[in-house]
Amino acid sequence: MRTAGRRDPEMPARSIRSVLAVSVALIIIAVVGLVLAVSYLQASGDAVRQYDTLREYTEQNGIGAVRLVDKGLALVDDDLNPPMEEGLGEFADAYRAAGGDPSAIDLAALRDELAPAFPGDLDLYIIDADGTIRFSTVPDVIGVDFRQFPAFYSRLTAIREGDAFAADRVVRSIEDAGDLNVSGRLRKFAYLPTPDHRYVLELGIDAPEFADVRSHLSYADTVRTLLQNNPDLAAVSIIDVYGNVVAGTGVGEIAGAGVMDVLADRTSATSEDPAGRTTTRRVFVDLHDPAAVTDGSVVLELVFDHSRIDAIGQHLLVLYSVIGLAAALLGIGLAVWLSRSVGAAVGAVIDDADRIAGGDLDHTVRGLNTTEFVRLGGSINRMVQRIREYSEEIERKESELRIAADIQTAFLPRSVPQPRGCEVAAFTLPAKEVGGDFYDFFGQGEGRCALVIADVAGKGVPAALYMALSRTAVRTVARWCRVPAETIRRANNTVIEDAGSVSFVTLFYAVVDERARTLTYVNAGHNPPILRRADGTYETLEPTGPVIGFLEDMDYGEVTLPLLPGDLLVLYTDGVTEAESESGGMLGEDRLRAVVEEAADLSAGAVADAIRDAVAAFAGEAPQFDDITVVVLRVIE
Repeated sequence: MRTAGRRDPEMPARSIRSVLAVSVALIIIAVVGLVLAVSYLQASGDAVRQYDTLREYTEQNGIGAVRLVDKGLALVDDDLNPPMEEGLGEFADAYRAAGGDPSAIDLAALRDELAPAFPGDLDLYIIDADGTIRFSTVPDVIGVDFRQFPAFYSRLTAIREGDAFAADRVVRSIEDAGDLNVSGRLRKFAYLPTPDHRYVLELGIDAPEFADVRSHLSYADTVRTLLQNNPDLAAVSIIDVYGNVVAGTGVGEIAGAGVMDVLADRTSATSEDPAGRTTTRRVFVDLHDPAAVTDGSVVLELVFDHSRIDAIGQHLLVLYSVIGLAAALLGIGLAVWLSRSVGAAVGAVIDDADRIAGGDLDHTVRGLNTTEFVRLGGSINRMVQRIREYSEEIERKESELRIAADIQTAFLPRSVPQPRGCEVAAFTLPAKEVGGDFYDFFGQGEGRCALVIADVAGKGVPAALYMALSRTAVRTVARWCRVPAETIRRANNTVIEDAGSVSFVTLFYAVVDERARTLTYVNAGHNPPILRRADGTYETLEPTGPVIGFLEDMDYGEVTLPLLPGDLLVLYTDGVTEAESESGGMLGEDRLRAVVEEAADLSAGAVADAIRDAVAAFAGEAPQFDDITVVVLRVIE
């Protein structure tokens, strides 16, 4: 047979060392693996953050560059506004001279008269209230209906109904009625309503300088700069409000559905292509000028490639894997050497510890052959001695607590009185061996029975002592004082006189008068009891004064209620409503009232049991943090 706590001499001598070697090796591998994993995640996270920062910088830089180019173009474009306003004035004079009849105006002659004041080619247009070009020096555009461009048509309508000159920036023109994407030549337009507001007069200038200026203030330079500054940027496109790609990838083409959605919503959007490992960012740049007729806003489309960041991640993974493998091999070698050095000593400590763990607290750990293990043996021996002393002290205190619990249980009524025509039931569940909740019943003669429920602040022995003092004070005063309010006032003074204001008690004191069929109560800061009337209505018996044990000579009010057959009164402490579930929620007054309602037709004892079961079911495996006490009074006749 093998003696408990002794190592079997037939066991292989290297078994402990092997376990120690494996354990140390696993610890080293785990630590190294954890450190390397954290380092890898941090390094890869830093790389991703740098990638994201560069991407955000590229986006903001692109937006700023687009706005800067737009500002430069605006300064150049607006130089033609004064002569165009003057030319439209002459156009309006010709309209008035024709008696408001556009067909009577010689548009070609008027154009030739005005043309010397403008660079490039000048064209004239007359647009009616329906947004249709009715007359023009450009035959191909006659009949173009601007209602197919709602935003532009709305602006034209506002110009026609107003009195002010309006100028556009240099924009793409419509070549004919079939040009739905506004992809024509660069032109500058200006508008003026006719005096009778029937038409809009329009001047259009087509000058080679427009293209030359845009070659110097070009979005193409913005595209090149963005591509040069961000190695992860695969493609850049700038698209106007009509979906035309004006710079970057696909110049002259019509943008896809994603860009058109951004233009329609006027909000930026992001899309991912997992297969292609790209992220496309479509940024709406609001360049709308309230003074201009056409919206100059654009979409900056940025396509970011994930290849570089993927390559960095793969490189980091390989690097840290190699480092981890080398560190693991080194750790295994260190573990083997360490196990050989301390295996025997550890085995001896384990044998002695097993013997002590088996209950032999008188056994001492043997002295070992190294300073550290000698100190370890001495520490374990001192620890065992203290454990023995603590165990004896704990046993003594547990015995004292059991006696205290028995004494406190003796304070509770041995039997629950049943006033004539009533049923009474009660229970208490301390959170610890002893608690601060209590209930009490005692007769006062002449068909009067007193009911008490109270909750002392705190738990454990201090609360139990304060509970005993409070119960004794109330019982003593109630023997000769028949007025509930005066009883509680004097009991409060007695408690403070004997114990001082070291704690406080919430207390509900009630007297049932069997003859008068009434309940007279004083609520000293206690949870309002629930009174369910026979007709299904509810009342709460609110506090009529402050808690006991706080201040002397406090005034307490009292309330008298009639008791009718079928009435149900439930007294409880806050341990009921504040009972916590495993998820941390509280039972609450609404759930308590629901339990009372469901058990309303049962006996007083059944109602008390229903409340206890409901609290237990709600709490589940959660620990009880506060004392729970319930008193139930049912009027049966």
